[in-house]
Amino acid sequence: MLDPQLQSLLQSLRGRIRRYVVWDSVLAIIAVVLVAFWIGLLIDYVPVTLGGTEMPRSARGILLAAVGFAVFVIVVRMLIDRLSRPLPDDSLALLVERHHPQLAGRLVTAVQLSRPGRSGDSHSPDLLRLVHREASESVDEVDPGRVFRMQPLIQKAALAGPLLLLALMFAAYSPSAFARAAARLTLLSDARWPRRARLEMVGVDLPTISASNVQDSDPQRIEFENGVMRLPTGSSATLRIRAAADDAEVPSACTVYYETDDGTRGQSNMRRVGRQRDGYQAFVLDGPPLSNLASSFSFSIQGLDDRLIDYRIEAAEPPAISALNVKIRYPDYLRDSASSAATDEAEFDFETPYQAGLRISEGSGVTLEAVSSLPLGDVDVVLESDGQETRVTELAYSEDRQSVRLNLDTFNNPTAIRIVPSDPDGISAQAPFRYFLGAILDEPPSVSLALNGIQSAVTPIARLPLECVAEDDYGVVSVTAFVAQNAPAKQGDDAADAAPPVSVEPISQRLELNRDGQAGAVIDLRELTNSGQIPALQPGGAISVYAEARDGYDLDGTHLTTSEIFRLQVVTPEELLTLMERRELGLRTRLEQTVTETQGLREQLAGFRSDRFELLMERQQGESEQQTRQRELRIIGLRVQQSGLQASKTAEELTGIAESLDDLLLEMVNNRVDSKDRQERLGSGVRDPLRKIADVSMEQLKQQIRSIEASIQQPEQALEQTEAAIQTADQVLLELTAVLEKMLDLESYNELLDLVRGLIQDQEQLKEDTQQERKNRVKDLFK
Repeated sequence: MLDPQLQSLLQSLRGRIRRYVVWDSVLAIIAVVLVAFWIGLLIDYVPVTLGGTEMPRSARGILLAAVGFAVFVIVVRMLIDRLSRPLPDDSLALLVERHHPQLAGRLVTAVQLSRPGRSGDSHSPDLLRLVHREASESVDEVDPGRVFRMQPLIQKAALAGPLLLLALMFAAYSPSAFARAAARLTLLSDARWPRRARLEMVGVDLPTISASNVQDSDPQRIEFENGVMRLPTGSSATLRIRAAADDAEVPSACTVYYETDDGTRGQSNMRRVGRQRDGYQAFVLDGPPLSNLASSFSFSIQGLDDRLIDYRIEAAEPPAISALNVKIRYPDYLRDSASSAATDEAEFDFETPYQAGLRISEGSGVTLEAVSSLPLGDVDVVLESDGQETRVTELAYSEDRQSVRLNLDTFNNPTAIRIVPSDPDGISAQAPFRYFLGAILDEPPSVSLALNGIQSAVTPIARLPLECVAEDDYGVVSVTAFVAQNAPAKQGDDAADAAPPVSVEPISQRLELNRDGQAGAVIDLRELTNSGQIPALQPGGAISVYAEARDGYDLDGTHLTTSEIFRLQVVTPEELLTLMERRELGLRTRLEQTVTETQGLREQLAGFRSDRFELLMERQQGESEQQTRQRELRIIGLRVQQSGLQASKTAEELTGIAESLDDLLLEMVNNRVDSKDRQERLGSGVRDPLRKIADVSMEQLKQQIRSIEASIQQPEQALEQTEAAIQTADQVLLELTAVLEKMLDLESYNELLDLVRGLIQDQEQLKEDTQQERKNRVKDLFK
């Protein structure tokens, strides 16, 4: 058995070793925890004092996990593992003797030889007792403290002690700050450290994009969701924050630090807005990177020592109108019977993609189909017509929400269409898509009426040949000619010619138009009178002739157009002939003027022969001055051109006189004036010769003058052509003189007729006076 003193020494040493291990582990754990606490506190709080932010929860989680892992390692490796190891007596004895050499192996020998169960040892019991006794006697000299190295404990205590003291002082000085630090580092709280300034995120004000030109709505306030917000690309929003002013310091400026997705970094200063209100000071940012938003970016805001972090604005592409299809159904009056049957089965008559300058017929039904680049949410549509805006609320969306349709039941006026598409999340286009549809207004038809062979006066039995031309964009439905007997006009009444008559119901006649929009008809006044359709026309009265054209327009009233109104005086045949004689006199004056002009033309041609070409031939034979010769040629050329123009004018004048004579003859026929001699004299004696002169002789003269102009460079040939032109001019003069003498004979004949008419009128007047005198004598007998 081992001596009790020795046994007590070893047992005491074993307990000290275990306490050493425990203290060593505890100090290590305390040191690790306190070091992590202070390091975490510095990392978490010091940036706040410099305007930064606290450690994020993830970083604090990593730090806490690292501390937990370190403590776990210490507990396992330094505490449990070391405490679980056995401490045999011989090992303890050997440890003691290593630090106490004076024992000279006695303690180890006594422990090993006294261990129960040993066998095979050869030793003397007496010697063992001696060793026990000497070892027991040396126990008092053994110092167990020499076995332990206190430096590790001192080092750990030197690290953990001050840190623990600082922690206690921190907890005593500011319990709330200590509790906040402990809670944040242990992830029990995410409460921020108190700051001098306190910033709060308000949101973003996004201008409301409306299809209306009247922008009277306030901006839309959008708030961040989990620090993220989506804004349309191209938008110009305003970022708003506020700083507490009652219990915190208001920053003089706030700065936005941003980084776009493409790596561009920058900063922008926010500006203060107004004064403090409700304990807050507002700050806004309406510049980059929010103005004309191009790409997504992340940002933070710093003001003094406060900071708003982890905010992100994502740029979302808004929907765009990629195509606008226009579908048209024409009104019934524009669809003829042949095509209406075929198109009734179809929903639309015409479809086309929108293009600038598109115009649509008035009264059409229009359907607009807008195709979007993205699925649609709400669509704002405004129609503007005649300065009035109308918001369209009835819209039809396709199943995939890729298109929207709106109907214009009756399209009557030019219309501007403005469309603002939005996606299901409310991301809208930043400018309206503008379209304009012009209106093709249905114009009233145009109608013109002409009376062939009728002037301003007619006889009561006249024929009225009508020629009517009517045109319309979409065809004329009906054209009607009217003849109305005018009420007797008061003296000085100028309004009689300005409007259709209303005193007597007009007589109408339907006109049938050909493909060219022309129609002809003859209204016989004699037949109308004989049939009783109009009262008998009396000389001194008047009739009006006009035409009306109507198209198929049936939307709002009708389109009825009245032609020029011809007011015709009703005269006797004798009065009509008198009027015609005056016109003949005017034609004779015109013919005399034409004869005079033709004589001047002949003299000018003769001047070319005597003064120009002969002199030019002499100069060509006797002189070599080419410059003078060329100047003379140019002068001659100009004069020849003037002669040609004069010849053309004379021919046109003769043609005009012949046509006027045609009108006179036709007027005599239409008015049923029996004057065959006059017709033959005017026709074969004047009109036909004038036409022959204009068509044959004058054409020959013009051709000869052109030949003179073409041969100016050869004076001999030009002289020959001039001689021929002079002969033709002489022939024209002779023919015109003969026609003029014929017209003079007609004038003499007309004068004789006037004398006869005068005698007849005097005779009739004498008869009336005689009858009146007889009536008066009979009345005198009864007095």
